Amino acid sequence: MAQPIYVIGHKQSDLDSIASAYAYARLLQAQGEEAIPARHGSIKPEVRFVLERYGVEPPEALEDVYLQVRDVMRRGVISIHVDQPLLEAGRLLQEHNRRAMPVIDDEGRVRGIIAIEDLAKLFFKDLDPQAVNRVPLERDNLVRVLHGRVLVEGRRKLGNRILVGAMQAATMREYLEPGCLVVLGDREDAQLAAIEAGAAALVITGDLLVSERTLAAARKHGVLVISTAYHTFTAVRLINLSMKTSEIMNRDFDSCRPEDLMSEIQPLLARHRSLPVLDDEGRLVGYLSRTDMLNARPRRIVLVDHNERAQAVDGIEEAELLAIIDHHRIADVHTSKPIMFRAEPVGCTGTIIVSLYHEAGVPISREAAGLLLAGLLYDTLILRSPTTTERDEQVAAELAEITGEDLEAYGQAIFAAAASDLNERSPEALLTADFKEYTVHGLRFAIGTVETATPSVIEQRSAELLETMRQLSQERNYSVFLFMIVDIINMRCRLLIHGGEQAVATALGAPLGSDGHTIEVEGLVSRKKQLVPLLGRIRSLLQERVRS
Repeated sequence: MAQPIYVIGHKQSDLDSIASAYAYARLLQAQGEEAIPARHGSIKPEVRFVLERYGVEPPEALEDVYLQVRDVMRRGVISIHVDQPLLEAGRLLQEHNRRAMPVIDDEGRVRGIIAIEDLAKLFFKDLDPQAVNRVPLERDNLVRVLHGRVLVEGRRKLGNRILVGAMQAATMREYLEPGCLVVLGDREDAQLAAIEAGAAALVITGDLLVSERTLAAARKHGVLVISTAYHTFTAVRLINLSMKTSEIMNRDFDSCRPEDLMSEIQPLLARHRSLPVLDDEGRLVGYLSRTDMLNARPRRIVLVDHNERAQAVDGIEEAELLAIIDHHRIADVHTSKPIMFRAEPVGCTGTIIVSLYHEAGVPISREAAGLLLAGLLYDTLILRSPTTTERDEQVAAELAEITGEDLEAYGQAIFAAAASDLNERSPEALLTADFKEYTVHGLRFAIGTVETATPSVIEQRSAELLETMRQLSQERNYSVFLFMIVDIINMRCRLLIHGGEQAVATALGAPLGSDGHTIEVEGLVSRKKQLVPLLGRIRSLLQERVRS
């Protein structure tokens, strides 16, 4: 069975990422694929507003795409209860062709592991003169393994000694000890002698008749009497296998959890053939073997709204990348084989998704249209951004017709939702809510963006934002950190800068403010189209300053 396809955008997924992931996953589902829309990071207010408006459940949170134990483990695992007899444990291992299995208690918690090797050790232990004829005896297990009929219930406590009554009654008395189990035929004198000498149980083999005199003596002294169809040799072997599985299970065992990464579990599997998978309470939820590891398939991923490793969820290098759909520059995501790569110069990824629906001949649902339209309006600043193309405008009109939305009113409602918690966010949350990293010839750049109709709410926090930018630059080794506060009504930007301030100001042709970290730029509203293309120029200016 093929793994599901996860459709996911960049880290800290924004509205276009989530809308595109949802809509493309629905398109794949219509084409017969098992596809799951996913997201990274917390759900932003504007995203929640749109999801609730169209009654769509938030996409699955996916913080990484590393292969986990839960992706590989076998469910419906065979196990045995701690009190079940070894005979049943051995049969289960044989029937299911397993070398080992977990031993669980009444709550499903794993208490140990029983393996074929443990049963083999038991066989050789039986040959030890010090241990021979000693087995922890359990009444119910004796009856189960012998398929026995209980002729008399016992009161005497069972010990751990087994004696085969293949001798004269007088001789047998010398070997008997209180609590022992005696395996006998139909010799009445031996049966009575065993009862008188303190035996706790008699096993009468071969379905032989037991006299009323013996049964009466057994009832009088509280001796358990079991009749079995097995003959003596087989009965003794079965009695040896009647002990609880817990008696010989390995209590010192390794295990793993569903959320463990397969790459971290491999060393354990190199030492063990298999591992039980336990939940936080120690209950058995699965089993993992070397074969499972060899048959493991990486997670299948479609990336939307980006094609950069730095922006991808962690573990993308371990995943099977099936497709990329994006409207940004071509970056550095590598694949081991050809994939579907769709990158077009439009205002948002959702515009490309609409084209894919058309090409597939699949109608767009109102829910998908509502999300796609929201992503388009948000990414293009309600079609005002310089990134807006004629195709975006056509798609917006088409989606508005499907949803019945007024473009201006819907767009303003989305941006109002986005601004609803600006005062409540921490400086780092503000800076990284819509955030991307870039590497240009070895230098690391970071650009965060917030687009709002009320920029003054954020601008008054410039000092604390710049301090947080300084801290993040130190921690993450950014040469230049830029934060765009975009006024979507007046189409201008206040740009906060940490690192390379003069180079950034020169590249943008705008003077630095009195604080030395801020510039005001009319018409600067697009990170992708207006700022990212200048990163190479900024780097060159920085290099010139170093040389001079």
